[in-house]
Amino acid sequence: MNIRQITATFDELVLPQVEEALLSNGYKGFTLYKAAGRGAYADTYNRNHLSEHIVMTIYVDKRDVEYVADILLNAAHTNVEGEGIVSISPVEKLYWINSKAEVSSDDLRSTGRSYEE
Repeated sequence: MNIRQITATFDELVLPQVEEALLSNGYKGFTLYKAAGRGAYADTYNRNHLSEHIVMTIYVDKRDVEYVADILLNAAHTNVEGEGIVSISPVEKLYWINSKAEVSSDDLRSTGRSYEE
């Protein structure tokens, strides 16, 4: 399967910039959820030292993975220690629930991107 999952964890304050960057580049399908954790930065004002972040999951065609990772890295970057992380994972199978059909790479392509075959 030529699909990759990108998971990005970043400060919730930059969510508007991240969403706008993805949407303006034609990537409208992603999942968001709030998470608390500790990485390079520990919130010493919080009793448990955990900081609030957003975790975003987006599925993309393999040919788009570096492009989308760059979008996320640039949009979420604030030059602050512990601002987040982006991971890329292969996807073995992915299905649409409504049709029970397997998702194709073409289903996930941005409308504005062209590829050299």
